[in-house]
Order: sequence, then structure tokens, then C-alpha cells
Amino acid sequence: MKTILRLRVPALLLAVTLLAGLLCFTACSSKGETLLELEGHTISVNEYRFLLSRVKGSLAYSGYSVDSDSFWEMIVDKDGTTYDEYFRQAALTDARRYLAALVLFEEQGLKLPDSVLDGIEEDIEESIRDAGGKSALNSELAAYGINIDMLRDIYIMEAKYSYLQADLYGQDGDKIAAEVRHDYLEEYAVCFRQVLIRSYDYVYEKDSNGDTVYYLPKENNAKVNNIAYDTIKGSVRLDEYGKVIKDSNGDDIYYLEDGKIAYDTEKGVRAIKYDKAGNPQTVKYSAEELAAHKEAAEEILASVEKGDYLAFEALLEEYATSGDDAFETDGSYCFLYNTGDNTYDYLNDIADTLTKAEMGTVHMISSEYGYNVVMKYEIPEDAVTNEAYEDWFTDLSARVIAKLFHTKCLPYMDKVTVNNEAFAALPSMKEIGTNYNY
Repeated sequence: MKTILRLRVPALLLAVTLLAGLLCFTACSSKGETLLELEGHTISVNEYRFLLSRVKGSLAYSGYSVDSDSFWEMIVDKDGTTYDEYFRQAALTDARRYLAALVLFEEQGLKLPDSVLDGIEEDIEESIRDAGGKSALNSELAAYGINIDMLRDIYIMEAKYSYLQADLYGQDGDKIAAEVRHDYLEEYAVCFRQVLIRSYDYVYEKDSNGDTVYYLPKENNAKVNNIAYDTIKGSVRLDEYGKVIKDSNGDDIYYLEDGKIAYDTEKGVRAIKYDKAGNPQTVKYSAEELAAHKEAAEEILASVEKGDYLAFEALLEEYATSGDDAFETDGSYCFLYNTGDNTYDYLNDIADTLTKAEMGTVHMISSEYGYNVVMKYEIPEDAVTNEAYEDWFTDLSARVIAKLFHTKCLPYMDKVTVNNEAFAALPSMKEIGTNYNY
């Protein structure tokens, strides 16, 4: 149960992940003024503008105000870097890496399979059909500084980039040893267990009597099946025809003596209500309840000494069986990356706190969601092989590949020449076209 990840919103700093799949290009005078060059391979100003249009489209798709001056003028770090400059520089770093990948592709003696090239042509033809013809597609692409031929080159270079990575590290990183993955976690992740004392309660489904409905749980407890009836305390009733009254699923309904439904509150689980957008409905606890929650969190913090894992785990067990809806505990280890790209700011606060903390220390992180009381643990030796943890590491292979590949490309990236005058003359991110489709 990963309660800290229950609610999901897009992170503002999409950083390099938004630039994944960016590409590089071969020299061609028709592509415009050269911005970057490495061993005969170039990226033109127009092609770089296309890369920026993709970044802007990704941000816009995530709901950010990309047409607002104030968004791009927001400060990212203590050096005063704005979002405008941050994303332009991030794209420039990726572009240099892609030029390095082109050179590596050649040095490895690789060649794209015909099936890959055929797939690219099919994608181009589909875009032409969707746009209503070549002229129409060229008109659309012109807003991003390119044309159909340049788009084809872009797709080919993307394919070379991916093909090179697969050759080096395998599909989905299956050539990367478990030890390498574990080393990555040791450097870029933290492990902990926690008690979360929520600042809100969930709104649950209720029946016509106003009682909370309990359902039979599925295997993962994520969704529910039929109603969980208490067949011991309750009893069935007959209708006017002498037949047992059943619910809409065809199950016998069990009633209490007062006529209410007899729910099995031990075996059953409650169903959270969701709004039209698919988000769980919640209600904030009162000020008095929130004050009590803070006091409880502080008591936990004060009661566990450094390194006393058994005491903390005893508290986890106590709160897990307390029946208090405000308390949630994780039955196993939790993991977060310390790279600042977790879904919520408070998750990054947890990761940052534990990265700096000594092993076995307990900390309280407060946010609008409540109080997370966390204890720092060592990364388990079987973290990357134990199926119990795999849901935490769905993107681990991609992260490790990105790190290994960047390291491999660095010597080549350092040799890339940049036309600084052309870079300085580029339009602002607000002026760049917003590319959702290409």
C-alpha cells in the first residue's frame, strides 16, 4: 500500500524527461543556420526550435500556462534562472547528447532495419492523410520551423538514438546487471517506512439509510465486488411472495433487527466516492482533529530513538490496527528518488530530508495532506529483484539507461560546437509554437 502516492498531479519540473526522444540531425544547407555541430552532424536553428515546440506542447498538455509571460519568467533556482532559460538550456544539453549519439551510432557500425524505416514512412503518410495532404502538413510544420523532409529526418534520428541504446543496454535495459541497478538506487533513492496521519478523510459510498457500504474486496483491494454481508449478526427476509430478498447482484440481503443492512465490517472494505474527473472525494478534518493529529505525530517522533527499528515497527502495527481512519501505515518499505522529480513537493521534501539524514533516524514532514512520520532504512539488497518492490521501480531501467548513456556520451558532447550568437537570437519560449502532435 503506497499511501503517499495516492493522489497524482503533474510535476512542474518535467526537466529532461519531457525531452526524452529528442533528436539530432545530419547536415543539410536547406535546414537553415547551423546551431550545433559535431563531426559533420549538425542541428540547425529551425530544428532546435522544433525541439522547443515539443517541450512547450508537453507542458501545455500537462495544464501549464505556456502562453503566459509570468510562467516563463518564474524563477527556478537560487541563481535566478527562469523557466524560459531552464528549458532552453535543458533542450540544448539533450541536443548535444543526440549529436554524440549519432557519432556513436556510426562508430558501433549500426544500421537501422528496413522495418524501422518502413514504419517511419507509414507514420509520415498517416500524418499527411490526417492533415489533408502534403501542402497542408507542410503548413502545419512551418509553425515549428520544419517541413516534411525534416520531420522524416527527425524520426530517423530518433530511431537511431533508440536503436543505439537498445544495442548497448538491451530492450528495457535487460543487459544491465542487477548490481548496477542497485548501485543506482544507493545513489539516487531513499528507503523508509512511515505512518501518515492524514489531514483529510475520504468520502465513502453510503446506502439509503446513510450507512457506509462495505464490499467484498478483490485480490488487490483496489476495487470491490459484491456487498459484504454479516451473515452472523444479520438474517435474510422474505418478500410478499415468500422469496428471499436479493440485491441487484442476485445476492441474499442480510438485515439487522432495526431493518438496516448488516455489513461485515471486518472482511469488507469501503468504496471511496470519486468525482467526475476520477479524483477521490475528500473532506478536511476539523481544526481540533488536525491539532490532535499533529500532537500524535510529535509523540511518535519523540518516542522512537535513532536506530530502534523494532519500536517504530511496533508503532506501525499499532496504528495499522487502531481503526482510526486518519492513520495510514505502509506494511513494507517505501522508496523515493532523491532527484527532485517526484509527483508532489512534499514527496521531494521527504526524499531530501532522508537523503541528508543518518540511517535509522525518524523525521516528520508536514504538508497539506497531513503528517508523514518516516524512519530511514538501508536500501534492501534485493530491492531490484524482489517482486514486492517492483511497483516502486517501474521507471528504474529508463533512469539507469539515461545515466549510463549520458556518461558514455559526455566525451563527445564536450566536443560539440555551439553557435552562441544564433542561440542568443532565438525567440522566447512564449513565442515558440506549441507542438502537440509531431
